[in-house]
Amino acid sequence: MLLPTTVIGSYSFPKWLERVRELGKQGVLTPEQVEEAHDNAVKSVIKDQEMAGVDIITDGEIRRETMVYFFSKRIHGFDFEHAKMIPIGNLDPSIQMPDPVIVDKVRWKQSLNMDVHFKFLKQYSVARTKVCVTGPHMLAKRATNEFYKDEKELVFDLADILNKELKGLVAAGCDFIQIDEPVWVGYPQDMPWLVESFNRLVDGVEAKIAVHVCYGNYQLKKLFKGQYAELFPAILDVNASQLCLEFAVSNGVGLELFRHYKTDKEVAVGVIDVKDEQVETPELVAQRIRKALEYIPAERMYIVPDCGMKFMPRDRAFAKLKAMVEGTRMVRKEVGAV
Repeated sequence: MLLPTTVIGSYSFPKWLERVRELGKQGVLTPEQVEEAHDNAVKSVIKDQEMAGVDIITDGEIRRETMVYFFSKRIHGFDFEHAKMIPIGNLDPSIQMPDPVIVDKVRWKQSLNMDVHFKFLKQYSVARTKVCVTGPHMLAKRATNEFYKDEKELVFDLADILNKELKGLVAAGCDFIQIDEPVWVGYPQDMPWLVESFNRLVDGVEAKIAVHVCYGNYQLKKLFKGQYAELFPAILDVNASQLCLEFAVSNGVGLELFRHYKTDKEVAVGVIDVKDEQVETPELVAQRIRKALEYIPAERMYIVPDCGMKFMPRDRAFAKLKAMVEGTRMVRKEVGAV
């Protein structure tokens, strides 16, 4: 299919599920009942994406506390009892989260069950699927390091831990994995060794690999000052067949990089601004895709929202996905792909 549509990962998180989790912690609900609630929430996310017409879907990351905590709470070395409030990003220091302290050498201590979650997604979906995994640099930056003398060593250790989990996903039948490293934009000076850590992360992982880099997205706010241009051409050396980048929020700024730097990688082009409360029209989506086609050939282009949709109301998230799909179909007709 030309111009396939997919999502970046997270989907609108239902408030009632937060309440279910609280009741589970209080012992009012059993672990089995909480798990049933998660199952039902995931099924509804699958249904939404398929009804919107998205070609490649995820489970919405509904089972995860956050894209960071889901991983760091299950990896040895992260201390949450003494969590510290630290800024998220470099744009607004007032945007903070209580993040763990690294007090020991990080190491694998238990399965993250991503393979089990993937099997559930596959069982209940008709559309093609992918799994999104938070990268080692993001996990390192969302913690206070009080053990490692060299941050690079920390990131590489985390890459080795996650490599084991990625191979578990492949063994479960997953053939498309997206690695999320949104913080790269904030640290362009480290790109040479960050690329090295990424390639270590995916070494021996027999699946289609994508890397997602954005400007940050917490409570629908941008987090980083950096620009994609600062990551090029180093980012083209990642062992991934696809780059997932946001372009709607910047009105296409950065697309020109693919004219300056030649690559055979696919580009997943963000055409839905997840930080904008206004729902795009299909016509606006089509306009954004046409602009991207001036720089990236259709046969190497995927269509995506700029970022995840966790912090977005459900009706808005669904409407934006529908607009994305309908706008894509308009352009497919124009390029003779229908």
